[in-house]
Amino acid sequence: MANLGYIQVLRRCNQNCRFCSNPVNGLELPLSKAKKLVDGYRRRRYDGVILTGGEPTLYAPLPELIAYAAKKGLPCRLITNGQRTADPAYLDLLLNAGLRHIHVTVNSHRKNVQTFLTGNPSALANIVKTLAYLGRRDVNVDVNQTVCAQNQSHVHLTVRWLCENFPYLRHFSWTYLDTLIERVDEHPETIPTLRGSKRSLLLAMRYLERTGRTFRVEKVPLCYMGEFAHCSTETRALVKREERSIDFLDERGDYTERLWRYRKAAACRKCTLTRICAGLWDMGRRYDPAELIAQRRSPRPIIRRILAG
Repeated sequence: MANLGYIQVLRRCNQNCRFCSNPVNGLELPLSKAKKLVDGYRRRRYDGVILTGGEPTLYAPLPELIAYAAKKGLPCRLITNGQRTADPAYLDLLLNAGLRHIHVTVNSHRKNVQTFLTGNPSALANIVKTLAYLGRRDVNVDVNQTVCAQNQSHVHLTVRWLCENFPYLRHFSWTYLDTLIERVDEHPETIPTLRGSKRSLLLAMRYLERTGRTFRVEKVPLCYMGEFAHCSTETRALVKREERSIDFLDERGDYTERLWRYRKAAACRKCTLTRICAGLWDMGRRYDPAELIAQRRSPRPIIRRILAG
């Protein structure tokens, strides 16, 4: 994963996602403070910064901030919902400022699901425009997807659809739904289950491996990662002793993740992989500890593979 700093530049959005992990609060980071955060990550020898929100493309000084990070020699990434970037002129502003790595969030290749989750009937069409244009530019493009109840059965189909339509895509990142946020309390119908998502997620990972692509998975315990334990974000961070810093625009403030530990169930005490597994996010409240299954595999091959790569 490398040591990356996340900077929330504002907390506004042009969509209304049912499981938004950083809902609107009207706050916006002054450019001067954003530059100081970049300077701080540079001093700490971080590998790069990720600009996020809200929807960061609504941040007026975004091109200037990207150019500042590039000037400081700190690679800058952007996480976007792909709506404003459907405008090639605006996207060119970001690329010309020095942006070379974009994460586009795609919930589903099914228009009705994408619309339901985002509240935006044009969401998928704009994502298609963004990805089509990025395919003609010199930029790394990753796909981010949150696994929720509405897409858990067709994650693999979304992956295949994206790769067939945009074959330049080489990396995918999945995050299991963060249930500790107010929007999920408002929309509990979005909460997935480990068993309900296992088959589709494994099919997606096997397809990407077979086609020479890479991927990472977050908030999924190793007992549901199959042969891909080495692709768990938390497990890789635990083995390589990496950290991740996030500067939130809310009461959480600045936060650095070093422990990479969630909750463990009774089954985890019997599991041979427990020391390299983070456990289960929000277990016992929204996620069922009974879904966890003790493993009998040696952790050594997983550790060796992570350290080798």
